[in-house]
Amino acid sequence: MRIQEIRSKVLITLALAGALLLSPKLALAGGAAEPVAAAEPSALPAAPVPAADVEGAQSLETMRLEQQKLGKSGKMKLVNETPSRRKWLALGMAVHGAAAFDAYTTRQAIGRGAVEADPMMRPFASSPSIYAAIQIAPLALDYAARRMQRSENPVIRKMWWLPQSGGAAMYLFSGTHNLGVAGRP
Repeated sequence: MRIQEIRSKVLITLALAGALLLSPKLALAGGAAEPVAAAEPSALPAAPVPAADVEGAQSLETMRLEQQKLGKSGKMKLVNETPSRRKWLALGMAVHGAAAFDAYTTRQAIGRGAVEADPMMRPFASSPSIYAAIQIAPLALDYAARRMQRSENPVIRKMWWLPQSGGAAMYLFSGTHNLGVAGRP
């Protein structure tokens, strides 16, 4: 069969099922096997009746709702318990700024005759592309920290700041080392 034939047969089946469900003559009352007779037009009220006046209607006060499932752990995380996005952004700016400082001081040191010791950064060290290349690791650190903030493990969730802080410290150390190398004759 072609897709169009299957689609048309499915639509016809759904239309027939909907017609059967909505037909008042075929609706079954309370699971009984006998069909319910259609109401006479004279038996219907002239105006809508409030739900409180209808037999068997429940008010909102008497309805009981199920407890919502709150996730895997069964506890709901409050907003003030999760680390703030501002702190993450501040640490992200710090690590990216420290990486740019390291790139700047590396270019200064190379200009004075030093050699880049990092084999991964050596191809970029003598050109301005070092500024873009050095930002790859801070992006990975930002991603790792953000994933740690949303971790299910509470220990990891509390240490979310470690990748960015460690990266910023490493880049600041490298930059200050490069300043010392650049100042040597």
